[in-house]
Amino acid sequence: METEEIIVYFESVTQAILAEQILTERKLDVRVMPTPADISPGCGFCLRFPRETFEKAGTFLSELGLPIKAIYQKEPSGSYKKIQKEKP
Repeated sequence: METEEIIVYFESVTQAILAEQILTERKLDVRVMPTPADISPGCGFCLRFPRETFEKAGTFLSELGLPIKAIYQKEPSGSYKKIQKEKP
C-alpha cells in the first residue's frame, strides 16, 4: 500500500525552505519539491510529507506562523486535491 502524500503550499519559496529546515531539525520526514503545475503554474516550491509525518508537523507549522496558501492530498490518479485552505 502506497503512503498518502500531503503537499503544503506556502506564500513564498523562502517560507517553504525555512519550514523544511526547521522540520528537518526536528527529525521529521519532509522534502522540498517544485510545486506541481496543477497546484500552481510557474515556479515555486512546496513541502511534501507522508500523511503520518504531516500530522506531527502540523503543530510545528502552526507555531512557526508561516502563511500556508493551501494543503493538498495526492490522489491515486496522480492529481492533487485541495483538502484545506489556511484562514486569512
